[in-house]
Amino acid sequence: MTHARSACVLILVAMVGCTSTNGGDEKPDLPTPAAAGSPAARQPAPVTPPPLDAGDGESTAGRYGPAHGSAGFFYPAGTRGMALTVAVSCRGRGGVEVRLPVPHAHFRLACASGEPAVTYHQLALPAAHRAGSVRVTAPSGVTWAVTVGRSDPAGEDRATATG
Repeated sequence: MTHARSACVLILVAMVGCTSTNGGDEKPDLPTPAAAGSPAARQPAPVTPPPLDAGDGESTAGRYGPAHGSAGFFYPAGTRGMALTVAVSCRGRGGVEVRLPVPHAHFRLACASGEPAVTYHQLALPAAHRAGSVRVTAPSGVTWAVTVGRSDPAGEDRATATG
């Protein structure tokens, strides 16, 4: 028994013996916050519904996200003669497929694991003023967000309608 008691006393002395000898003036080593330029401080931007350019008379008809996997949402009707703008942001392994059944349009966007990929499509189609829905198909590991708006049709960057 005396050996066991001696061992316990030695362990206790070793634990108590680990104290500072400088009178307590030494500060403990605490983790420091990551420097602003270090990789730990650089977080990728969050996936949010992309903003629309309000300078072109653009108005928002609907927003959805951030979301994972497949989902959809509805947007209200707009003024006849306006184009439908669809802005999509995504991040993750794979991509998203966006379908708009009312104007019969769809497009794909490849996503990446770093900064969110963003694309804008303006659909100047005869049915663009009608109420509709957006259906996004994506793997569960992809985070995405969508903004739908209406604006004056511009002659550039028009997406093609499909079938």
